[in-house]
Amino acid sequence: MKKIFLLLAMLVSLQSCFSYKAMDNDPSKMEVGKTYKIERNHKYAKVVFHGIKDSTILVNEKFEEKQVPVKDITNIKKRNFSVIKTIVYPLSVIAVLSGMYIIVLSN
Repeated sequence: MKKIFLLLAMLVSLQSCFSYKAMDNDPSKMEVGKTYKIERNHKYAKVVFHGIKDSTILVNEKFEEKQVPVKDITNIKKRNFSVIKTIVYPLSVIAVLSGMYIIVLSN
């Protein structure tokens, strides 16, 4: 039983503090140096935006600079810091796990 609680605690600690919010498919509204998820060919890629050049955008994906044609992008999501994912979610999970642990020990 202790292993289950340890596994759940590890999963909570590995949660991301960020969420992604959908935005217009207009690369001119993207900010240099910010992280985005862009969808191409039904696959999302996490990229850092560097600029616009002609009909392509310059991004850094997995430590590799790439040029992505604007016409290939079907969806853009901007990364936002999430207070709920950072503070509220882990605290609520810890409270539930503590309650479950106390109930198991009391039996």
